[in-house]
Amino acid sequence: MLWVAQIFSQFADRAVFVLFVAVLTVAQANNTRLADTGAAEMTSFLYVAFTIPAIVLSPIAGVYVDRWPQRTVMVITNLLRAAFVAAVAFPFVKGSVWSVFGLAFMSSVATQFFGPAEVASIPRLVKKQDLYAANSLFFTTMMVALGFGFAVGEPIISGVGFHKSPWVVAALFVISAMLLLFVGNNSPRGEKRNEIWWEELRTGMAYIVDNAMVFRAILKITVLFSTIITLNVIAVGLAQQVLRIQPHQFGYIVAAAGVGMGIGNFWVGHYGQNYKHNTLVYTGFSGLGLFMSCLGSLGFIQSHLWAGFNWHGAWMLVPLGLAMLTGACCACVAVPTSAQLQAVVPEALRGKVFGAQNTAMSAASTIPAVLAGALIDNLPGGVSTTLFIIGLPTMIVGLYHLVRCSRTHEEADLL
Repeated sequence: MLWVAQIFSQFADRAVFVLFVAVLTVAQANNTRLADTGAAEMTSFLYVAFTIPAIVLSPIAGVYVDRWPQRTVMVITNLLRAAFVAAVAFPFVKGSVWSVFGLAFMSSVATQFFGPAEVASIPRLVKKQDLYAANSLFFTTMMVALGFGFAVGEPIISGVGFHKSPWVVAALFVISAMLLLFVGNNSPRGEKRNEIWWEELRTGMAYIVDNAMVFRAILKITVLFSTIITLNVIAVGLAQQVLRIQPHQFGYIVAAAGVGMGIGNFWVGHYGQNYKHNTLVYTGFSGLGLFMSCLGSLGFIQSHLWAGFNWHGAWMLVPLGLAMLTGACCACVAVPTSAQLQAVVPEALRGKVFGAQNTAMSAASTIPAVLAGALIDNLPGGVSTTLFIIGLPTMIVGLYHLVRCSRTHEEADLL
């Protein structure tokens, strides 16, 4: 029931972003002061509204969720998110950019408590020998929802209409809350904790700093997450500038990446253990940079080599295929790195370590997302130039470490 509830909440959470992008487009059209602001730049600001609570509240929420009944936290936060999304249907919100940003901020605040409560519930509901399978299932669902959740946003808007779509997305959160009522009681047991929250957080941070392997693993996941978030912003510019479709239809590009992540997760889960950990991870980074650069070349082909050409019809398979390969490469980094962290971090420190990791991921993704939006709307070449700026260094660094790993393995085999 927890997993099915996750499906509804994850899809709703992604659809919320598409809905807010559409609402921002309307609100921006009604605000003459924002007439010169590009769609990608507005999307960047929206990401900031979602990300600030993750940076500020995530470590605190992780500590307090362990002290509260997790089922209650999940149900209440889902209902709160439903209320914030439903508020978008009111006319005064649709005409105000700041109201949209405010609701995005409040929705993110609720999410910071829902996420840790959901993850903390898994060890309480699943036997120890099944934890790896359960976490792999949840991670795969999250990656697929990352793509398809964005993709369902546009059909909802088109199918039920712009004015009714907030109620449909809110209903997904309500369904998730109702399903969670069937989850067993997850009330924390034992003595009441009186330790100040920052002391618990400091313990987790000290463990990360003192353990080089854990620190590197968190760094890899943080860089990957930052790239994924930036790609979501880039997808808006790619849809508008290269594919020449509506900005809120960017979900189709992200959906293709989500399919690639799902396929990559399946492959890595079944065959990834046949490869050395670092080889698989740095191959993923190298491929990620390569296919991002290939996506960047589409705009230059369109503008310099094939004037008047559009990536429509059957040609749409080219950008979608490259997006799928990009997502598959992300899985080659995320799955083995996450599994490594779960295997080495002591159970008593997992909540603190992963809470700190979530804060690092959120903080590291904010600046690149904002810069990506500004670069897309202002650089010559727009989204294509931005993709090259991010993709080429990623590929070079990945190849460099891949060669180093290969030489290290060869020397170890000789010894």
